Amino acid sequence: MTQRTLRARLEALAEAERPPGLELATLTRYDIPALAALHLVAYDSPEIAENLWEATDELRMAFDGAFGAPRDDSFIGAWQDGELVGAVLCVTDADLEDAPPGPYIIDTMVAPDHRRRGIATALVLELARRCRAWGYEEVALNVDMRTAPGAARLYELVGFDDDAPADQGATGSGTPG
Repeated sequence: MTQRTLRARLEALAEAERPPGLELATLTRYDIPALAALHLVAYDSPEIAENLWEATDELRMAFDGAFGAPRDDSFIGAWQDGELVGAVLCVTDADLEDAPPGPYIIDTMVAPDHRRRGIATALVLELARRCRAWGYEEVALNVDMRTAPGAARLYELVGFDDDAPADQGATGSGTPG
C-alpha cells in the first residue's frame, strides 16, 4: 500500500506553538509566482522556466477549482522574514478518486532549508482552526508512502490516522460562508 488516505477529527488535533517570527496568512492569486517558486524547491524540481511555468499553471488550476472547491481562505502561506517558506492548500469536496467529502488537503509544502522547524505543523493546525470555523468536524488528505514517508509521520504526530470513521464527515455545506 503506497497511498494512504488519512483523516483527523479536528478537535483531536494536537496543539503546538507557532515558530517565532513565522507569519501565517491567506494566499491569493497574487501569491502564485512565489508559491510556484516554493513548489519547485519543496519538490526538488530543477529551477528552469519550463518547470516554473508548469508549477504556475497547476497552482492557477488549484485556485480555479480544478482539484475541488477552494474557499477564499483555504490556501495558507507561511512567511519568515518576508519569504514564503511554506504553504498548505485545502479544498472542499476534492475532485479526486476516493476523497471523502469535506475539507481535503491537496498539498503541503515547506522549503527544504526551513523543514523540521514546526512550519508544516503550524500550517496544518491553522487550517484545522479554519475548518472548525467553517463548520466541519474532520479534514482529510492523501499521502504517498513511497515519496513522502516523513509527511505521513508529521500528519500522524498531529492527530491524523487512517481509522477515522467515514460516517462522521463534514457538517458544513462546503461552500464559502
